[in-house]
Amino acid sequence: MILTVTLNPTIDRVLFIQDFALGDVVRAEREVVSPSGKGIDVSLIVQELGGVTRAIALNAGYSGQILAALLAERQLPCDFVPAHGHTRMACLLTEQATGRQSTILAPTLVGEPAHLTQVVARLEALAPAAWGVACAGSIPPGLPADSYRTLILAGRRHGLVTLLDASGPGLRAGVASQPDILKVNLRELAELVPEVGAWRQALMTKEQAADFPARLEALARLLAGQWPILATQALVVTLGSQGLVAFTHQGRYHVPALDVPVVSPAGAGDAVSAGILLARSQGKPWDEALALGTAAAAAVVMNEGTAVCTRQQVETLLPQVHVLSL
Repeated sequence: MILTVTLNPTIDRVLFIQDFALGDVVRAEREVVSPSGKGIDVSLIVQELGGVTRAIALNAGYSGQILAALLAERQLPCDFVPAHGHTRMACLLTEQATGRQSTILAPTLVGEPAHLTQVVARLEALAPAAWGVACAGSIPPGLPADSYRTLILAGRRHGLVTLLDASGPGLRAGVASQPDILKVNLRELAELVPEVGAWRQALMTKEQAADFPARLEALARLLAGQWPILATQALVVTLGSQGLVAFTHQGRYHVPALDVPVVSPAGAGDAVSAGILLARSQGKPWDEALALGTAAAAAVVMNEGTAVCTRQQVETLLPQVHVLSL
């Protein structure tokens, strides 16, 4: 079983509009509502791909009741820890004319240290039946900045493979506990390795394709000696339209993104984590795990909503993925 921990879940309202203008009435063509939060996204995709999972999450208020109902519809096993305030409701504006997506949300859920203690207790109670745990997303107001460090150390005590996907203080404190797998994007990696910031634009955009191989090699050289300090098994860095790079003890890899129609990119990074964890839990090598994560991410961006895909889509896309050694 793969456990996930989401300290700051959301209900995502994806609004599809033609274009956006401040100071005017913006009429959406349609809306898709999805249960979300990075850890919950991972669990939803693991379950869709046939894995066994359970989500642990804080939840609060009337919007928390909606989140619980949405997850019950998806038949996702969940353990909720009641918190204060209200579970966040995020508005994702998807401009169909440009393909851009913007997210608007507010910190409406509030925790306290006692809530973290309860989450750790749920994790430890479920750990004997689990293989690993993903700790993902933001940390809500009221919880300690080192909450993910506490959770990762708890998982390690019980022999779980741990994955961290966070940003800001939660990322920096979590990395101090050396998770087994660290999954970040380039912006988050730059928080840990400042030299990466200067390369971010060139590494993530296809318009800079001519410079991409040289910059990718430079990134590989820079991180060759640093990544084992950040994670014990693997560092996985997502690069948007350029796919992902991964540094593991089995090798260094670049996996280009598949060229698929993009409907909504929400949850694509979480799909990478889900595919990796599921494949690794099944004993598959890193190249196959990265391929499954990439196929899952491609399937997600083809669908409306957040972290939405089908197992058939992923299985159809998987043979098209190419894992390249660096």
